[in-house]
Amino acid sequence: MVQSPVQQTTVTDVLVKVVTERVDRVFGLIGNGNVDFVSALTAAGFPFTSVRHEVAAVTAADAYFRATGTMAVATATYGAGFTNMTTGLAEAQLARIPMVVLVGDAPSTGRRPFDIDQTTVTVGLNIPVVTLHQDNAAAGIARAFDMAADGQEPVVVMLPYDLADAPVDDVQATSYYEPIARTKASDAQIDEIARALVSAQRPLILTGGGVVRTNTGPLARQLGDTVGAVFMHSLTASNVTGSEHSLGIAGGFTPEYKLPAVQAADMVLILGATSNNFQTRKGALFGTDNIYRIDLTSKWNLTLPQANTVGADLTDALPRLIAAVKRLEPTPSSYRGQLAGLVAQDTLSTEPVYGTDGRLHPRHVAERLNGLLPANRQIVLDGGHFITWIGERLDIPDPASMIAVGTAIQSIGLGFGSAVGATVGTPGKFTTVISGDGGGQMALADLPTFLHETDHGAVLVFNDAAYGAEIHQYAAIGADATAMYLPPTDFAAIGQAMGATGITVNTLEDLDTFAEWIQLGEGVAVVNINISTEFAHPAMRPGATG
Repeated sequence: MVQSPVQQTTVTDVLVKVVTERVDRVFGLIGNGNVDFVSALTAAGFPFTSVRHEVAAVTAADAYFRATGTMAVATATYGAGFTNMTTGLAEAQLARIPMVVLVGDAPSTGRRPFDIDQTTVTVGLNIPVVTLHQDNAAAGIARAFDMAADGQEPVVVMLPYDLADAPVDDVQATSYYEPIARTKASDAQIDEIARALVSAQRPLILTGGGVVRTNTGPLARQLGDTVGAVFMHSLTASNVTGSEHSLGIAGGFTPEYKLPAVQAADMVLILGATSNNFQTRKGALFGTDNIYRIDLTSKWNLTLPQANTVGADLTDALPRLIAAVKRLEPTPSSYRGQLAGLVAQDTLSTEPVYGTDGRLHPRHVAERLNGLLPANRQIVLDGGHFITWIGERLDIPDPASMIAVGTAIQSIGLGFGSAVGATVGTPGKFTTVISGDGGGQMALADLPTFLHETDHGAVLVFNDAAYGAEIHQYAAIGADATAMYLPPTDFAAIGQAMGATGITVNTLEDLDTFAEWIQLGEGVAVVNINISTEFAHPAMRPGATG
C-alpha cells in the first residue's frame, strides 16, 4: 500500500496561524512578495480588505486601530509595494499607532538588481524591523505583535521572497520578548503636581491620545472635578472625559473667541498628549509657564521647554494623583464659573457667507454640516487647510469618532485609504471622510475601495481648486502662487462615475440636498463643496505649522 506524503508545514502556514490568532482583520494589496500569505488568508475566508494603493493598507490599519482600539495587519509586496507604504508608516510611528506590517523582501540568498535595502529604510523611519528566517518564523511574527502592542508603534516584518514556501519544524509562537520597563512617577513628583493643581486659581487639564488608550478618561474627569479644572482635548481625544466643562479641541483647532479663556489658566496639566507646533500654536497656546505633563516619555514634548514632564503610565499615575489631591482637601476653583465671562463672542454671524469670487466661506459650511450630519457620525479627516474649520465647528461624540491619519507627519492624501479602515472597523457609524481637492486627487485610487466597503456614508470635498494652506502661509508673504492653484475638478461627477450619488454645493442652501439624501439611509454620497480661497483660518497664518 502506497502512503501519501506528509503535508509539510511552511513559513506561510506559520504566519497565517499566528496572524489569525492575533488580529481579526488584514488590509493589503497582493503582489509577488506576499502572494502566498494573502492567498492562504483569503482561501481560509479570513477577513481581508484589498486596497488599491499600498499606502492605504497602512493608513487603513491605522484608522482601524483608532476606530476600534484593535490592532490590525497591513501587507504588501517588496520593492515598490514597500516604498509606497512609507508615508503611512512614518505617520503611524509619529502618531504611536500599533500595527504589524508584513512585507516581502529580497531573497535570503541576497538582493536582486531591483531589490532595495528595506531594513535601512525602515530603521530610518525609527520603526523596528523583524526579519523572518526559516527557523524563527513563528517566534519572529509573535515577537512583532508583542513589540507593537507594548511599544505602541508599528513593527515591520520582512519575509524573504524564497522563504514563503520553505518548510519549518518549530511552529511554536514563543516570542521571547521582554516588555519595555516603564518609568514610575515618584511620590514626590505626584505630590508636586497635586500641590500645583490645588494651589491654582484656574487649572486646565489637556487630555490626549494616551488617555484614550489607557481608558483613563473617567479618572481624568474625576481629577478635574476635584479641583474644579476646565478641560481641553487633543484631536485624537475628542470628548474623552465627557465633561461639560470643556473648551473643546486644543491648539490650531481652538476658535479664536475661546483663546482668552484658555490663556487665563494659571496651571496646565497635559495628560498623554503630544506637544507639537500645531497642538500648542508653536508654544503660544497657554498664558502660563506653570505647565506639567504626564506621559510615557518626554520625547513627545516638542514645543513646551518650560513644561515639567513626569514619565509615568497614566493607569498608575492618575489614581495616585487623585489620592494626593484629596489629601490636600482642596476647594474647587471658580474657573468653570468664570468661563462665560472669559469666552469672547463668536464672530461667525458677522462673517461673510461668500467670498468676492462667489464661493463659500468654509467656516459657514462647517457650521452647517455640524447641524445636519447624523449623531452617529464618524469623521475621517485628510490633511489640509480645511481641517481647521472642521476641528473648530464639528461636535464629536467620542475619541473613536474623529480620525485624522496624516496630521502627525503633516501629510495630505491619506484620507480615502484611512476611511476604509474606519468604515470596516465600525460599519454601524455614518463614516464621513472629509478632504480637500488636492489631497483628494492624491488619494483617488482608494475612493472606490471606500465606496465598496461602506453601506451608508459620505465623502465631502472642500474644493478651492488650490493648495489652500500654501496660499495662506506662503503666497501671503510673497511666494509666487502659480503652483498653488489646481485645475478645477468635479468630485461629484467622479463619485457618480464610481457608483456613488454626486452632489454639488455652491450655496449653503445646496447642503439641504445632502441633508435630504442622508435621510434615505443607504449608499454613499460624494459632495463637491466649492469654497473660496479668500478666508484663512488664524491657525494657518504664515509659519504656523512649519
